[in-house]
Amino acid sequence: MNPADSAALNSLYDEHVRTTEYQTPEQERLSFILPPGFEVTLFAAEPDITKPINMAFDEKGRLWVSQSSEYPIAAGPGEGNDRITILEDTDGDGRADKINDFSSDLNIPIGIMPVKGGAIGYSIPNIYRFADSDNDGKEDKREVMLGEFGHEDTHGMVNNLIRGFDGWIHASHGYTNTSVVAGTDGDSIKMVSGNTFRFKMDGSRVEKTTDGRINPFGSDFDEMGYLYSADCHTLPIFQLIWDGNYEQWGKKEPNIGFAPTMMDYGLNSTALAGLVYYTDTQFPEKYQNSFYSGDVVTCRISRNTIEYKGSTPRATRQEDFLVSKDPWFRPVDIKIGPDGAMYIADFYNRIIGHYEVPLGHPGRDRISGRIWKITYKGNSRKVTDWSEASLADLLEAMKHKVLATRMMATDELVDRVGAKAIPALESLAQKSNTDPKQLIQVIWALYRLNALPDEVLAAAVQHADVRVKVHAYKVLANYSKLTAAQRSLTLQGLDNQNPHVQRAAAEVLGRHPDQNSYKRLISLEAQVPAYDTHLRYTILLSIRKHLEQDAIMQHAAREKWSEKEAGLLALVASDVQSIEAGNFLLQYVKNTEQPIGQMAPYVASVARAVPASALHPFIDFAITKTGNDLEQQFLVARALNQGMAQRGSKVSPVLQNWTQAVAGKILATVPADSADWNPEMNDRQHYAAEVAGKYKAGHMVPGLKKVLSAQYAAEGTRQAAAIALMDIAPEQHAAILYKTLRNAEEPRRLRQKVARALEQSESAQVRDLLVLALEDAPYELQSTIASILAKSSEGKTMLLKAIRQGHAPARLLKSVQVEEPFLANIDPNQRKEFDALTANLLPLSVERQKLIDKRIAEFNARGKTPEMGKAVFSRNCSMCHQVNKEGGMIGPQLDGIGNWGKIALATKILDPNRNISENFRNYNITLHNGKTISGQYRREEGQMLILANSSGEEFAVSQQDIREKEASKYTLMPDNFNSTIPKDDFDALIVYLLSIKQ
Repeated sequence: MNPADSAALNSLYDEHVRTTEYQTPEQERLSFILPPGFEVTLFAAEPDITKPINMAFDEKGRLWVSQSSEYPIAAGPGEGNDRITILEDTDGDGRADKINDFSSDLNIPIGIMPVKGGAIGYSIPNIYRFADSDNDGKEDKREVMLGEFGHEDTHGMVNNLIRGFDGWIHASHGYTNTSVVAGTDGDSIKMVSGNTFRFKMDGSRVEKTTDGRINPFGSDFDEMGYLYSADCHTLPIFQLIWDGNYEQWGKKEPNIGFAPTMMDYGLNSTALAGLVYYTDTQFPEKYQNSFYSGDVVTCRISRNTIEYKGSTPRATRQEDFLVSKDPWFRPVDIKIGPDGAMYIADFYNRIIGHYEVPLGHPGRDRISGRIWKITYKGNSRKVTDWSEASLADLLEAMKHKVLATRMMATDELVDRVGAKAIPALESLAQKSNTDPKQLIQVIWALYRLNALPDEVLAAAVQHADVRVKVHAYKVLANYSKLTAAQRSLTLQGLDNQNPHVQRAAAEVLGRHPDQNSYKRLISLEAQVPAYDTHLRYTILLSIRKHLEQDAIMQHAAREKWSEKEAGLLALVASDVQSIEAGNFLLQYVKNTEQPIGQMAPYVASVARAVPASALHPFIDFAITKTGNDLEQQFLVARALNQGMAQRGSKVSPVLQNWTQAVAGKILATVPADSADWNPEMNDRQHYAAEVAGKYKAGHMVPGLKKVLSAQYAAEGTRQAAAIALMDIAPEQHAAILYKTLRNAEEPRRLRQKVARALEQSESAQVRDLLVLALEDAPYELQSTIASILAKSSEGKTMLLKAIRQGHAPARLLKSVQVEEPFLANIDPNQRKEFDALTANLLPLSVERQKLIDKRIAEFNARGKTPEMGKAVFSRNCSMCHQVNKEGGMIGPQLDGIGNWGKIALATKILDPNRNISENFRNYNITLHNGKTISGQYRREEGQMLILANSSGEEFAVSQQDIREKEASKYTLMPDNFNSTIPKDDFDALIVYLLSIKQ
């Protein structure tokens, strides 16, 4: 494709609401661009189907599809009209001609898996077993298998069910939602936002397989048994590590780090859906062993290949496989059929965005949907009906060159033939010349039939073929218990020269901890090359699983270790929350030679975990070990107090006094001018200010005043000083803060933060100062002040008076951060005056839309460079948003955001509360002392609730101090960029954001 055509196409994908018109299936088909030799045909379309979401093939070769016209707004209980439909091509012409609605009263069904006698699938709010007892192709009985699942957000939920080698069904848990579910065994799991899990087909058990990521949507297995997963919002492909802890908004990174990735590039988008690993032969060799990913924003199917360094896959981007000129093309799922063709579920729509466009937007299409079939010309294969295949045919198919065929044959053999197949399977397992591909399936089938002889598995572990070895270890990992011989074989796997075998063996040991195993894992970790991140992480997880066993942790504490080995154990133990781990770390910190401040995470872990009898002696030791080094004292004081807070314990007088002494020394070192200041001082001064305020340390006031007036200090540090001054003596210090508040030479954001500091006092003096500060203040500062006054009855009255007198505009009352608190607990007279002052104002939504339209119409990119816009982004956005791994992770990361187009970008910047994701909603929190705070929920750390403010800074609140927590109607993102970002800067920012295509 030439650059001009590519640029023209890209412009089509910029709009959240596509302005092109509906095309017929044939018109859309003609818009597809494919490599030479490939052809696309229509398999199904409206009116036979509506909006396809997930697909799966059954043993007959029929395609099952979940579809929803309700999406994105869930129907009420019992009111759903969505469907699961079975599609079949009976005459072999490439198009479905037998179309049967299996179930038609569902509520946004997504994940679907056909099984014997029916199907298993998700429909709000459960995973159901849909039974077809009379085999007429219609559901006649429905039972809840797992649930209820959270469904506050409807654009992920439970999706992409896939049968594993293990016979379990593996699934993804989508964005934002929180779910606690259990199998019939009563053992529950909790999932928050992006997770993956597996469950037995009878619903007896469910297990979480990974934690983290944002919105996984698409998965597939490879020949080695590795499971790959797409994540809609982070990276297109992950090779999942069992029990891996992946990065996610709000998560604190473990000391061993997050689970590793296999690629360092995106696919030009923030909306990836569907993933297949093509192991078939219908496509030419060049296109085999490739990953194919759907992109619902840029309307294409991307292709990636992988190479291994050790056991770690590294992805390489290839030329896009399919590109559509019709911007309504929305490839939400991809599956490879039993004929080797690629099937694409096309949620054909003008709108696909969930939060980018109002859920009830009338432009959302609810009736059109297509399923496309892509084949390579002249290379066709007849579909086999495995439901009628003989045992001999199934066994033969278990060595087929196509993985999907082998998997289908194995499932059919286990599910239909069952125990009758065991003798034939055992015979194949014992033959020395059995094809390795077939042997892998035989071993898994015997395991699933509870008939795998120990000697067969032992032989497989020692097989010459690496793939057989790896799968044999994966089988062992699924055992409930290992024999001594099996553990010995697993330990031998650690000595194998192949890193895949080592990794598989390490996973087995992690799922079966034993006192005699963890030393070998420690030895292996020292030999792992830096590039093999997946092997190293698997080993670290396995060691952690061992150290979570109290007896093993105690054993490790008694052993003699080299300096490097002890360091590794300390690293892993610091992520283990147990008394034994705390005791080990206590001894490590005491006995190691490195400065104690460098071990601050370990100090915090000790303070959090050790018994009370050991806690105070450790505190005395830690204090002594810092000597006279102020930096060490700061690091240790912060770590000790953090651990105590997570523990939920009161700080001892000794620690309290020492912490105050350290804070006092830090505040006594505030430089007189910027030449002596360095950015590292911000952390120290910020912490010292917090300590001073917490303990109302009046002797630290001189230092706090210096920090507040130090224009070279970070705004957050100066704010901490302002808050501390108000905590210590609000009557004395309010006037000092007022000077900063009124100083027009100070940064606007600092002045807003100082206003928030004044909010710590509800005195008449503070209200008077805030009202005085309203006059001649910038609008955004007026809005902050007004939001403070709006929280009390006296403040409401004073704000109304100031507006009547012309000291502030009436529009303030309709500001999102003012109106909500103002209307809470308002008296009749105040309500009457509020209505009078706002009667002639345009609704905020109308006014804001006029501004958006004006900014778009006047947008001028001339003379603006991405570099200029990046500077604007750094000042206003980078504290919360990440681009190319730079910036904060408070809000969504923005890789690929350029595909939104300028209209959508301008709307989100200027009207951030139009559509809010639950993940980014603000919470208003009332403390027992009467103070109110607000912030975005991040996570919990022991007894501490971690929140984030609009500056992208995290702060902690003790759970014990919270009286009430209420969700706000608003997001954390500032609502005043219309006034804080001048037009030229706004245009430069748009230019920069549009340039972010990777």
